[in-house]
Amino acid sequence: MFIKNRNFSYLCMAFLISSIGDWLYRLALPIIILSKTDSAYHAATAFGVSFIPWIIFSLLGGSLADNYAKKKILIIGNLFAASAVPLLLFILMEKQINFALLYSAVFVLSSVDPLIHPSFQSIIPEIIEDNHFAEANAAIQTIDNTLSIMGPLIGGSLVAFLGNYNALWIDLISFLMTAVILTRLPSVKSKEIKIGLAIKELASDVFEGASYSFREKVIFSGSVMFLFTNFALNMFEANFIYYMTKSLNYPIFEATLAMSIGGIGSLIAGFGGSRIVNHFRAGILLSSSTIMAGLSTLLLLLSTNYIYIGFVLGVISFFGTINVITYFTLRQKTVSKRILGRVVSVTRMVSYASIPVGSWFGGVLLAHGQSMFTVILLAGIIRTLTGIGAKFSPLGRE
Repeated sequence: MFIKNRNFSYLCMAFLISSIGDWLYRLALPIIILSKTDSAYHAATAFGVSFIPWIIFSLLGGSLADNYAKKKILIIGNLFAASAVPLLLFILMEKQINFALLYSAVFVLSSVDPLIHPSFQSIIPEIIEDNHFAEANAAIQTIDNTLSIMGPLIGGSLVAFLGNYNALWIDLISFLMTAVILTRLPSVKSKEIKIGLAIKELASDVFEGASYSFREKVIFSGSVMFLFTNFALNMFEANFIYYMTKSLNYPIFEATLAMSIGGIGSLIAGFGGSRIVNHFRAGILLSSSTIMAGLSTLLLLLSTNYIYIGFVLGVISFFGTINVITYFTLRQKTVSKRILGRVVSVTRMVSYASIPVGSWFGGVLLAHGQSMFTVILLAGIIRTLTGIGAKFSPLGRE
């Protein structure tokens, strides 16, 4: 899985630092909201709002990736994110949170990811040889999954030691450091970004990317599979901190420790993912890993011990990571580099469309007296049925 490529090393380093900042943000924000409001609904809704920009801006991000310098897009995006953090901090530090302003600030900060993610995904084929795609995706997932183990513990410790608000300041610094590292990437010849970007040209690019994505049944079936999977996953994930700290009354250390244990499964899948993906058909892996992740979710109903919860989360994350590596590799191998950025944006837009709904729905269930037992049961059933459906879709024949 180790790739001897200096440019890819810079990309991985930038991804690592950015991801550390993301962990601080993901932990600090719900803790601040819960400490001030004691409301699972508002914490889950803020989580869901952070994914709405994926629905609105994904196609624009794909068009930018396919037409302009991906390196510049990544740098500018991180600088913009750094400038948005102080706005969020100002709103959160008010004695009484204005939720309209809070959701707006979360939306603005979260708008960066859908605009730069297609550039991140599609810059990989520019700096990595075709026969190393699976290894590159596995390496990125390994970084992400290592932080799934260390991120919650480090982030939780920093949040506890430095305070929730200072953790967000560190997030700002991570954006700036990421932008600096990205300047080391090579500059690939492309169109110059013009302030007056032609709307007609942009619309044409968006239409071409959407048309291709919907026409290619295997690619589209994969995004639909993730649509239902993400709905189920985020019913539970958006309410995890509430579940651990409010429902089960665990301190933040035990809550983040469970998350860290859960990350071990992702790390194992990241190390062995390229070998698994290269030895099995994509359709078989995608459907079976989704089914197993759904069935594993139901194991959360058997015990509320935080060590046990962490172990089950590890099993779930193992199958989820195999799922992601398989689909990303399939997409990179089958889609032309010329249009890959737009296809990434379209498929991500479709798959992310259900995350705000799933997060909000989970929060509504809890706000109306339902227990986490109900949320977990529904999430496990939906995810399992999604995997079964994927098996009989065009994706299953791949």
